[in-house]
Amino acid sequence: MTQLDAPACHCENEPWIHRAMLRTTATPGRFRCPETLHCLHGTTVENGRIADHWRSVPGECPWAGTKVTEYHRCACGRGPWIKLRHLRLFTRKNLTGPVISLVCPGLCPGPHIPVHDHHICDHARDNHTRCPWSGTRIAPVGIAPPLFVSDPLSG
Repeated sequence: MTQLDAPACHCENEPWIHRAMLRTTATPGRFRCPETLHCLHGTTVENGRIADHWRSVPGECPWAGTKVTEYHRCACGRGPWIKLRHLRLFTRKNLTGPVISLVCPGLCPGPHIPVHDHHICDHARDNHTRCPWSGTRIAPVGIAPPLFVSDPLSG
């Protein structure tokens, strides 16, 4: 069995997405947060990260602080990845196994999107375009922060 070399560009140090994965809003410079169920007013990208933003319920947005790049691939050729912590709506095999489907963070219409081998399966954003979230790796780490908690650390 061969062991893969660690990426030289440190792309595996933290989750990252590229700017084309974020849906724009009617307001220039604002994007729809992938946590669209509770982040209704959108967000911005500041210093290469999704900025902290207003939410319709108390609690931390799991996307705030996520690295956003201009490139679809890192310097070593790997694609974007996120943690399971970023997702709220997904299904697991036998309730505790690997994620097998999810609601697309790219706000694609339709049913849950299949997940295979920890990667979002290829799917269409609309009738003409491939969703930029297709192929994104999901690291099975963490769970989404709790809702309706204004300061999760002071509990």
